[in-house]
Amino acid sequence: MTEGGLITQAAAGDADALEQLIRTFAPTVYAYLAGMLGDEREAEDAMQETFVRVARAVERYDESTDPEAWVFGIARRVAGDIRPTPASPPGEVPPEDGNMEEWAKRSLRALPLELREVVVLKEILRWKPSRIAATLGTDETQVADRLLDAHTRLADGMRGGGRAGE
Repeated sequence: MTEGGLITQAAAGDADALEQLIRTFAPTVYAYLAGMLGDEREAEDAMQETFVRVARAVERYDESTDPEAWVFGIARRVAGDIRPTPASPPGEVPPEDGNMEEWAKRSLRALPLELREVVVLKEILRWKPSRIAATLGTDETQVADRLLDAHTRLADGMRGGGRAGE
């Protein structure tokens, strides 16, 4: 059954269809939220909240909408509710003898939401720009512009330039 069909069946009260929908999207939704939030526990909580919202919204699903874009739109709003603003100070330089992975997560969290999400979708989920654009309801030029801006801010932050959360 297609993802749209699963949503339609779930809206009709089919609990198995809802469960299959969740199983279908859970791995990528979790990876997206982990990248957006930078914390595995927060990502788990956010994933649960995402699918609670999905379950509540299946009756309002518009069949002309791409199912993946619809689910990720909900996940995006959950991420924004949890962390709407940058989570670390701009210009935080890499630690000389510290945890580089944690520093990288903080740097990503420091980006504004609209920049952070394109980096997560492109670099972590490995989505093509066309898929990112469709999911975010924008065009590929906007995706490219946001990626360039995000990469520039991250590079400036690595140099101590302080642009990450501007």
